[in-house]
Amino acid sequence: ERYLLSTLQALELRAHTGEPMPLVYVALGDSAAQGLGASRYEEGYVPRVAAGLKAATGRDVALLNLSLSGGVAASVLGTQLPQLEGLRVAGKQLMPDVVTLDIGGNDVGIGELSPEEFGGQMSAIADRIPKPAFIADIPTFKPLRSEKRASEMSRHIERSAQTDQISLIRLEELSNSLTTYEYISRYHAGDMFHPNSPWYHRWSQLFVNSIADGLGFESVDMTHVPEWEPWLG
Repeated sequence: ERYLLSTLQALELRAHTGEPMPLVYVALGDSAAQGLGASRYEEGYVPRVAAGLKAATGRDVALLNLSLSGGVAASVLGTQLPQLEGLRVAGKQLMPDVVTLDIGGNDVGIGELSPEEFGGQMSAIADRIPKPAFIADIPTFKPLRSEKRASEMSRHIERSAQTDQISLIRLEELSNSLTTYEYISRYHAGDMFHPNSPWYHRWSQLFVNSIADGLGFESVDMTHVPEWEPWLG
């Protein structure tokens, strides 16, 4: 993520000047957190959530996107969380104010991975992820035959989220509220796998609502939130 190093440098400088720190938002996940399928990166759900947090709180928001295109639960454990745990600001471990995670869509396609093994990985993630954390389940795979497997994996995500200071973002429920035609035709990118900008917009509203509830501030209507601009100090 092209702003990661610059944002870390800005946080380091702010820590040394003694000025108020921005709200630190860390995004973990797969290509959805990278915004693949959106018309532009700024229309992905992660930058939209960052913009929503700024609009709702009035604070600057430092976004650190550590997600990985093609990411799976095992790579969250093996690369993303260790990277986050290794970040230092002013010699101290970085402690984010908000962490979001979407994962599981790629795991559905790993035939040798059992849903139970995936559930064990999600439990391990829930133990390690900094809190408060906001973890999404898997949008429906309808009309594919793998819909049942995706739903079973979502149940494991739901169970892992039954931990203090972890909130579940119910993307499966949202996607199942749509007809199959509407879901496929209105909310998928050209590759028919990744979300498009309108679908990421709806994700961002769910995330911002949940974060606002968890952190105790009033949410905002994401339709009226300006486009995200990186905080670089």
